[in-house]
Amino acid sequence: MPPPRTRDARDHRDHRRAPSEEEAPEKWDWSCPETRRLLEDAFFRGEDPIRQGSEECQRFWAFFERLQRFRSLKASRQEEADPGHPTHSIPALADLPRAYDPRYRINLSVLGPDTRGSRELGRCLPPERASEFRRALLHYLDFSQKQAFARLAKLQRERAALPIAQYEKRILRTLKEHQVVVVAGDTGCGKSTQVPQYLLAAGFSHVACTQPRRIACISLAKRVGFESLSQYGSKVVYQPQEAEPTTSKSEKLDPRPFLRVLQAIDNKYPPEERGDLLVFLSGMAEISAVLEAAQTYASHTQRWVVLPLHSALSVADQDKVFDVAPPGVRKCILSTNIAETSVTIDGIRFVVDSGKVKEMSYDPQAKLQRLQEFWISQASAEQRKGRAGRTGPGVCFRLYAESDYDAFAPYPVPEIRRVALDALVLQMKSMSVGNPRTFPFIEPPPPASLETAILYLQDQGALDSSESLTPIGSLLAQLPVDVVIGKMLILGSVFSLAEPMLTVAAALSVQSPFTRSAQSSLECAAARRPLESDQGDPLTLFNIFNAWVQVKSERSRNSRKWCRRRGIEEHRLYEMANLRRQFKELLEDHGLLAEAQLVAPGDSYSRLQQRRERRALHQLKRQHEEGAGRRRKVLRLQEDLGDCSSEEDCAGRAADDNVDIQDVKFKLRHNLEQLQAAASAAQDLSREQMALLKLVLGRGLYPQLAVPDALNSGRKDSDQVFHTQAKQGTVLHPTCVFANNPEVLHTQERETAGGEGKQGDKDKMNSSHQLLAFVSLLETNKPYLVNCVRIPALQSLLLFSRSLDTNGDCSRLVADGWLELQLADSESAVRLLTASLRLRAHWESALDRQLAHQARRQHLEEEEGEEAPPISRKEVAALSRELLQFMASKVPYSLRRLTGLETQNLYVGPQTVTAAPSLPGLFGSSTLSPHPIKGGYAVTDFLTYNCLTSDVDLYSDCLRSFWTCPHCDLHLPLTPLERIAHESSCPQAPQEGTAGGEEVAPEPVQKASALQRPYHCEACQKDFLFTPTEVLRHRKQHV
Repeated sequence: MPPPRTRDARDHRDHRRAPSEEEAPEKWDWSCPETRRLLEDAFFRGEDPIRQGSEECQRFWAFFERLQRFRSLKASRQEEADPGHPTHSIPALADLPRAYDPRYRINLSVLGPDTRGSRELGRCLPPERASEFRRALLHYLDFSQKQAFARLAKLQRERAALPIAQYEKRILRTLKEHQVVVVAGDTGCGKSTQVPQYLLAAGFSHVACTQPRRIACISLAKRVGFESLSQYGSKVVYQPQEAEPTTSKSEKLDPRPFLRVLQAIDNKYPPEERGDLLVFLSGMAEISAVLEAAQTYASHTQRWVVLPLHSALSVADQDKVFDVAPPGVRKCILSTNIAETSVTIDGIRFVVDSGKVKEMSYDPQAKLQRLQEFWISQASAEQRKGRAGRTGPGVCFRLYAESDYDAFAPYPVPEIRRVALDALVLQMKSMSVGNPRTFPFIEPPPPASLETAILYLQDQGALDSSESLTPIGSLLAQLPVDVVIGKMLILGSVFSLAEPMLTVAAALSVQSPFTRSAQSSLECAAARRPLESDQGDPLTLFNIFNAWVQVKSERSRNSRKWCRRRGIEEHRLYEMANLRRQFKELLEDHGLLAEAQLVAPGDSYSRLQQRRERRALHQLKRQHEEGAGRRRKVLRLQEDLGDCSSEEDCAGRAADDNVDIQDVKFKLRHNLEQLQAAASAAQDLSREQMALLKLVLGRGLYPQLAVPDALNSGRKDSDQVFHTQAKQGTVLHPTCVFANNPEVLHTQERETAGGEGKQGDKDKMNSSHQLLAFVSLLETNKPYLVNCVRIPALQSLLLFSRSLDTNGDCSRLVADGWLELQLADSESAVRLLTASLRLRAHWESALDRQLAHQARRQHLEEEEGEEAPPISRKEVAALSRELLQFMASKVPYSLRRLTGLETQNLYVGPQTVTAAPSLPGLFGSSTLSPHPIKGGYAVTDFLTYNCLTSDVDLYSDCLRSFWTCPHCDLHLPLTPLERIAHESSCPQAPQEGTAGGEEVAPEPVQKASALQRPYHCEACQKDFLFTPTEVLRHRKQHV
């Protein structure tokens, strides 16, 4: 039997036990952990105002301890004042009244503990102690409510003091009378924060507020949520979607003028006078130059915390500018014009204005976005000056002369005059507001930008030749995404590649996920290399996202470390997941993707476990939001930047490293099992499926193509040069996967026999020429190709080009008027051309039928007549096989970019011959008609036959060789084109459903020649284009 316990042992055990009812009141220990646990179990349940384990619970116990200290202090003072009256019973909770005063009663009740269900609770928690604790809890809730109402009253006074407040009723009244109302006001007047609240209070159910930058979107949503008392709910949400361009290194800025301003502030203003400094710089390179020098000065003086602010920073680093500096220390914020209108930072007293800004402009001629440095306008200068002293007297240091200010433009250039207008023109066409060229814009855009946008939409297939919306254009206008992204999504859904295309489209819609240190870190590059795809950047991002999803599903708590090792900012991956979900819902809404059926767990235990997990996630999310909303952050004197890969890293480090709040939100928002299944399926894609995915990518990105320079194989990695149709000398963006591996873009040095070599090395025949399809063209200090994928040149141009021109035997092709393809074998050229015509017709027909079917289902319209049925899976599979076979064909050819002089003398021009040659079976059922501008004959809306000028010997067109038809034993001297035409129309050849049979045997047809003349045969009553020799040969047939 166990030995008897001693008194000391019992005392040691009972030291941490809750005092029982029989023990003396003065021995009751409120700080005992067991006592607190019992009280929390009794009063802090799930339905109570305070939850057990929450931050509110911790604040209550801090309040409770202050009450105890106050009780001890008051009791000691009473003993000193009246030592002759010993105190036998001291109230435990700071002399709280036994009866709760109704005047201070809050609008809730706190129930006492229910001891019927717990024998331990009834034995260890005396009723009088529970009653005293209940009174303390009521006073704490009353005290908290009074504090909240005090803050609310202060907030309402601040809102009422804003300049916009006096116009609230006028704005609402005007909005009832007019559909569009423009509200203009100075910075800080309350336009963005107050007008949405006015609309919500007036009964508008949904209010959307757009912002030019991500940080502005996030900070505005937080402020409106705080002012509308819904910061912990879901009434105010934000969704940043833009991919903001980043700048590249340029000339280093001299930081000495900015340091002199810091010194002047230190010398003139004592540290006790609060006031931070906001410095306006033009770009990231300028910020980096001043940041380095300012941090050195700050470490020496210990009076400054230097913080950068620009779009490439993580959300956590951007949020640091809103934190508070330590006592006696000022913040020095180095910002782009993001802080001019998008963000309001409290406490700014000093402003330094460099007078420069980098703005994005659009060059319609070169079809590129250009980020350039400009002098600001006078309005911008006043805007920057207004940032100083919003809460007191302020000072603005302008680092330019007054004469420079006088020379500034009054206002900045309107955005409509410096952006691409593709989306605008598409929306105007869908709204039927008339011709964009004659629309009465408030600020008319440049006519060249409008023309470029219309041509671009025609190239994308959104507009036809009459500038009317096509079926795919009508659907693109309904999708709130970029034209390129929308086109990819539509094509992916048609070819049963919706899931992988959703990921690719989302990845191309957000900012680059690679951190600034990812470029220079060899460790990050090595860890990221297995995920890189030699096919291009979209597929690399595709691999990264799928691998990240697998990490999230297997070991969620390590996803931050996984991203950090590879130089990836995890916040961008969360944005990809959110956009992917939005794109999927868009496709489901428009009937292009079947809605996924949620599979509930089969057994009751699994369903119960799933509900418990979601309940726990909601609890974690609420606790984090409540704590983050009330926590006031204080900056360290030496802020370390760049060591947090994203918002959740720094937030988790400041609060609780065991809780990744972004992961919590991710699990609540997404079905992780569906994402994991999609990621696993993506990793198992076959080579054929990847080739088809790349084909859809190329079709979506067309006409954004670039051809490698002929001398790239002899250049360094960083010196690889590419040419677009409108811009020569572009280079790969540093984040491009091809920038470090350009060898995959070089054609194999195998010269095919039969190549004429008239251009030397430039025209070597090869079957592996490639083009780069890119998402955007951005020019900073160089023109960069951003997000590139490589595609086979010949097959892609035959399938995608909006303009294809040929010579007489089709061995020379010119695509879109700037890329020349020279094939060694004219017979192979004709076969490829006819196959591409058939595939393009099949592809367009399938797409139009699918879109028409979905439109009919969406609008529930029953039209009379025959309706094209939806394309079947079997038909899609057959088309996919044919496309992949066509893309895998190996034909030697040369590829080069035409010079400006060659493009001016490219076509033969209009001809006097009105009769069109008969080419039975060669171009299917297409009818040939003379082209009025190029010459030659228009076969389809994109193919023009025999319109190219030629410098070969004219008499070589008449050369033929004897050939015997394998089907009808016809033995004649024919050119390769004549052989193809005969084989296509031979009556004894096996046919696969030829369109329209001829009643008479077709005549052998030869290629066009400059010696041809119109000839009418009286014997057969037909019109021909014959050379003199051909006329004699034809007459002999009638003898």
